[in-house]
Amino acid sequence: MNVSLPPAWKEFVASQVKSGEYDDPSEVVREALRLLRDEQEAKAIEEMRVAFAGVDSRAGKGEPTAKDRALIDRLIQRHRRAKRRP
Repeated sequence: MNVSLPPAWKEFVASQVKSGEYDDPSEVVREALRLLRDEQEAKAIEEMRVAFAGVDSRAGKGEPTAKDRALIDRLIQRHRRAKRRP
């Protein structure tokens, strides 16, 4: 896959490689995509937490229980696998 970037982004990527923190531009882009994915997943979990707040009074203050967290983790993993399929 080839990605076109505006000059400012190209300079930013080059500066990240030059800093020595990344070996090449692809590594910079992969890290950026990982951060984006993590941010979106965190936002989705927060939205679910808010949506289900108070539904189960045993959970307390809308926080997910350990069982809820395990279910959410399984759902996220299933979603990730589905997204990777062609």
